[in-house]
Amino acid sequence: MEASRDLSRLDPLNLAEDAADTAREVRRQAQLLSELLNEAIAYLDGEEAAAQVRAGRAAEGLRPYGGLDAGEAEFLARAFACDALLENLAEEVAGRRKLAETQATGGARAVTLRGAVESLARAGRSERDIAEALSRLRVAPVFTAHPTEVRRRAVVDREAEITRLMALRRHRLPPALEAEAREALFREVALLWRTRLNRPEKISVADEIRNVLSVVRQSVLPAVASLYADWQGLAGQAETPPVLSLGSWLGGDRDGHPGVDAAALNRALESQARVICDFYAGELRALWRDLAISSSFSQVSPGLAELGEAMPDPSPHRRDEPYRLALEEIYDRLNAVSQKLTGQPVAFALGPSEAEPYAEPEAFAEDLRQVVESLVRHGGERLVGRRLRRLILAVEAFGFHLLTIDLRQNADVHDRVVAELLARAGVEADYEALGEDARVAVLSRELEHERPLRSPYIDYTAETDRELAILDAAARALDLFGPKALGAYVISKAADLSDILALLVLMKQAGLARGGAHIQTRIRIAPLFETISDLEHAPGVIRRWLATPAARAIVGEAGFQEVMLGYSDSNKDGGYIASRLHVARAASELSTACLENGAALQIFHGRGGSIGRGGGPAAASVMAQPFEVIPSRMRWTEQGEMISRRYGDEESARRRMDELVGAVLAAGARQQISPGDEHAGRLARLRDGAFAAYRALVYDNRAFEDFFWSATPIAEIAELNIGSRPASRTKSRRIEDLRAIPWVFSWTQSRFMLPGWFGFAGGVERAGLSRSELAEMAHVGRIFPALLSDMELALAQADMELSSEYAALFPDREAGRAIMDTIRAEYEKACELAIGARRGSRLLDDRPALAEWVAVASESIAPLNRLQLELLARRRRGEDDPRLKRAVEFTVAGISAGLRGTG
Repeated sequence: MEASRDLSRLDPLNLAEDAADTAREVRRQAQLLSELLNEAIAYLDGEEAAAQVRAGRAAEGLRPYGGLDAGEAEFLARAFACDALLENLAEEVAGRRKLAETQATGGARAVTLRGAVESLARAGRSERDIAEALSRLRVAPVFTAHPTEVRRRAVVDREAEITRLMALRRHRLPPALEAEAREALFREVALLWRTRLNRPEKISVADEIRNVLSVVRQSVLPAVASLYADWQGLAGQAETPPVLSLGSWLGGDRDGHPGVDAAALNRALESQARVICDFYAGELRALWRDLAISSSFSQVSPGLAELGEAMPDPSPHRRDEPYRLALEEIYDRLNAVSQKLTGQPVAFALGPSEAEPYAEPEAFAEDLRQVVESLVRHGGERLVGRRLRRLILAVEAFGFHLLTIDLRQNADVHDRVVAELLARAGVEADYEALGEDARVAVLSRELEHERPLRSPYIDYTAETDRELAILDAAARALDLFGPKALGAYVISKAADLSDILALLVLMKQAGLARGGAHIQTRIRIAPLFETISDLEHAPGVIRRWLATPAARAIVGEAGFQEVMLGYSDSNKDGGYIASRLHVARAASELSTACLENGAALQIFHGRGGSIGRGGGPAAASVMAQPFEVIPSRMRWTEQGEMISRRYGDEESARRRMDELVGAVLAAGARQQISPGDEHAGRLARLRDGAFAAYRALVYDNRAFEDFFWSATPIAEIAELNIGSRPASRTKSRRIEDLRAIPWVFSWTQSRFMLPGWFGFAGGVERAGLSRSELAEMAHVGRIFPALLSDMELALAQADMELSSEYAALFPDREAGRAIMDTIRAEYEKACELAIGARRGSRLLDDRPALAEWVAVASESIAPLNRLQLELLARRRRGEDDPRLKRAVEFTVAGISAGLRGTG
């Protein structure tokens, strides 16, 4: 059996039974929440208002809301949006979401790290081999703040409390407690109804930092610490290697973002340090309460005694409690660390500390180990406790920096800054006018010595000053927070070798890189290849880079080269099929290029939440990596609303991270087996054919751009206050300039789901692939089965009847009909081919829980889509009542909640 399918599949009959049981539970929970919302509306706004909402839900047809005035439309949109949010919570509490996620991979059981280790052992791998594989394993989710989180934090908090109360009610409670729990639920639903769903203003970078760190503090931190504790003893190891870490773009991603500067980077680092130091302080307080061990009854080790003697406690009640005295000394030094890094004492501190701060996290961990060693020696392992072990593991994982921040900037910006520095230094008058070979020559000469280009006596443009300032801030951050505080410098729009060398020259100006005979960098460099063209050229760029003296010196130290692959812009550029297959080919060829030059490849996947942006079951996508790629080192982005959905509670965060680390270990341990030349040839033909089919509609049809702006809520989405980054890179309406997130978001809202499937049927036709060939591809190999599985979900979520109504908003009727006819024909053919390829009878019939979730979600948001259509039609006619704008925002929030995604 092929490795990607060898995952202990569940019994399909049991899956169907589970789906039926879960469906009944969903209906029960959803009915209760709907009743509570109606009760809250009647209680707060009157029975007439509640009746209006009930009538609105029951309305039939595609456009039944024409008689509503602006106020009524706003009220109804808010009610429908709350309904969708509560339906989503019913799914979560009943467990259908988890079951649907399981079935999204074809019914495979979730992989865990411990499970992957046990599977390798059963397959005959020795403990030594497994331990070696674990030592190479490096996996990291990277939290970004891309503008896709529609929900306000206040709404997320209400949802969390409703979920908690609903889960409590699943137990059989005495009548009095049942009534109390229901009343508590009513209160939370009523508070949600009174909570503003939309944001009145754009959120700032500081808001984004605060929102993500709230999730990290609440659930991610304890989940990681818990995982490391549970991973102890794997493959006979006393301590688990640092297989899992956390990354962030908050405060470091300034590509097209004027709000991210040196101050934002400093704010992010200080905020993170405050969160992790406060976390440590809370753990130390709990340990202090536990370890009231008297020296009258137990001896202590010399190291522990020395720690206690360094902190004389004025209280006579604790003079015989050496563990408490030692923990007070540790706490005091941690407090000093917080003052040094954030300017504030830790939480619970009575005031500032005059102690010597820890110079590095390892010294902090070593003092904690002294406590462990003394407890083990003079009491036994069972006295140590889970909390102390977890704290040490957390210190090793998070240090004093918590999240490793990446920097990111566009290569075009680098070019302009380097050009100015070279010109003002008298080295090259017009760098941007040079060809690629000449640029490489100039930059290579600059790297041959240590002399900087910039001068404190020259006034540079604001852009250059800004870029140099953030590089200076990065250098200071490494000095203050340690080498793990910053991760990679990601070069957006990387296309040539000069893009990498230009960054090295810039880093040299701030001391982040050193030129001369011994070139060094303090931050690794990760070129990002985003468009189809960039992905095609990526292996050649990396080969040229790895052949340079600079690369040999830099990569030789780490032993690996990181490359980021973009799913979003490549999808907008070439469509779903071409994007996925170009990413897979690039990954395969990049791995070969690195190995040929003595380096290993670390892939950084730029994945979004939706199918059109690389989304789908992440563990399945890891297992679907090309055969040539051994993904023992892997990072991926977690974006927007997916952060709170996947990591918003400890159980979800733990499950997500354990599954991904386990999948990477399982995939990295597989044998490299060639998929066969004839199969690769079919994929190449399909890739090229799908690209041509997609481009013919999206870029070659002159009417399509105007169709897109009319037939989707893109104009309204561009105005939403859901992120600090603008929707487009320029002020134009060109699709090329639009960011990928609002592109996908718009097609999702209007139920086309076009970025998740369009081009497949046309690609099959252009490639000349037969149905039998498609069926063979669907059941053999790694890449195409995963691609087909994700695409089928997007097809199931699409609704051509609703989409046709959105298409009717385009004023050019003839052109609109022609475009819609093309889309509908492609959709119907894609459904037929996808179902036939896996020998099914209808979409998702092999995954009943997932199919039912899609059906229920579609039914629950249909009123929102119908109301949104009416509102968009009015706005297209020129109605500018602000209540209509808010009503559209509510429908956007509700549809996003129902589909569990934006872009």
